[in-house]
Amino acid sequence: MAINFSVTSAERSEEIIRFLCQSFGITKLPPNLSAETQAWKNFVPHPWWPTARSYVLETENGIEVHGSVAPVRFAAGDAVLESMVIIDWASGHLVPGGGLLLCRRCMEAGKASMLAIGGSEDTLRLLPKVPWFAAQAELRWYARPIKPWHRFLRSPRSIRDLLKFFRNVQWKLYPALPLAGKWTCRPARDNDPVAIPSGDFIPILRTRPWIDYLSACPAAQCSLWILENEGVPRGHTLIANLHGSARVADFALEGRSTLESSTQAFSALVQTLAGQDDVIELVAASSLEQEISAFEACGLRHVRRSPVLLADLRKTFPQNVPLEIKPMLSDAFYLYNPANPFLL
Repeated sequence: MAINFSVTSAERSEEIIRFLCQSFGITKLPPNLSAETQAWKNFVPHPWWPTARSYVLETENGIEVHGSVAPVRFAAGDAVLESMVIIDWASGHLVPGGGLLLCRRCMEAGKASMLAIGGSEDTLRLLPKVPWFAAQAELRWYARPIKPWHRFLRSPRSIRDLLKFFRNVQWKLYPALPLAGKWTCRPARDNDPVAIPSGDFIPILRTRPWIDYLSACPAAQCSLWILENEGVPRGHTLIANLHGSARVADFALEGRSTLESSTQAFSALVQTLAGQDDVIELVAASSLEQEISAFEACGLRHVRRSPVLLADLRKTFPQNVPLEIKPMLSDAFYLYNPANPFLL
């Protein structure tokens, strides 16, 4: 049976959406599979990928495997390390191992490595058994209630919701938010650069065009904020608001920061977002221990873990050096259930 690997065009968007819904058993179209979001993921120009980013394996019977490339770059000294995450990864039954074959073909097309961040139960069971994927990190998720009463009003208001309300009130009040020191947070301007941290890890390479591309995600209300110390820009954060659940897609301070500065800057962010009428909870995630400590110091509670695997066929990544992983690298920052967008 002949199998064809190709990049799709915008004219096939409806066909792709039908295939994904059928593969995932979806009857009601979620925001991340809407036509507008699919166009943004796959066909809106991307600063790091010159062509469309929706790839398929096809037989004479039609599409059998689909995956969308989300390009990622890391900075190792002066070297730029190309990578990607495959999202909207779905496979039929006529091409055994088709999902892994599509991954290989995408890595060859982009001359890049591949990250697998979290995923379905089947994915988490399969990928660790694949020889060219190796465990790399954990993306750890944290959350803090901001407006428990507003959260309760949006719930079915059952006994369970009432108990959750009292728990969230306690979590909102304790521990108290640390002082922000001289850190403040303001909306970004068009000419504001974005930060790249440094430390004993391989950082994500941020550019303003890439952050602006992510900010245009139709499935979430995104905003870029600048973190300042004594009025001087020292970092940024990208927030994706999903009907009251404000997800920190990215949080970065320029250069090598201390735990104190990370905690104070994040505290300034929490204070700023708490003043927004449409923020009901705050959600953040990172693979870096210092940022996780800052989250915990600012009263965020651990929610879940997402394992991170790396397929580096070209051996471009330094060995035994942790990667910086954030929600913005995949679709994790805008995936949600419209009926219940909250984690807490």
